Amino acid sequence: MLEIVLTGCPITAERAYEIGSLNRLAQPSQLRAAATELATEILEGAPLSVRAARDVVDTSTEMGRSAALQAAPHASEAAYLSEGAQEVPPRVCEQAQTSLEGTLRGPSGRSGSRGGDRDLRP
Repeated sequence: MLEIVLTGCPITAERAYEIGSLNRLAQPSQLRAAATELATEILEGAPLSVRAARDVVDTSTEMGRSAALQAAPHASEAAYLSEGAQEVPPRVCEQAQTSLEGTLRGPSGRSGSRGGDRDLRP
């Protein structure tokens, strides 16, 4: 990244994606669909957590790294203390357990090893 800043040389979207300056790539004809997909993913997030994350990013761009790290817990406090946050962890754990059980059973529905010598049970 520093090389780009110091040289001022333009880079392709693919290169920006490779170095982490872009999170997604889309063809021009697929831009609206990609943007809609991203917006949907954001809207599916817990509103207070999304707001806290946005606030941390906004804050970190306005102040130094150390100050931003100190401010981050305050920005997320409302989200973590909310009623919704207290309900989510048990639900996520239940979903993960259900998913794990399905993985351990495999497509045949039988428990045990998938793929011969690999036993995925804990």
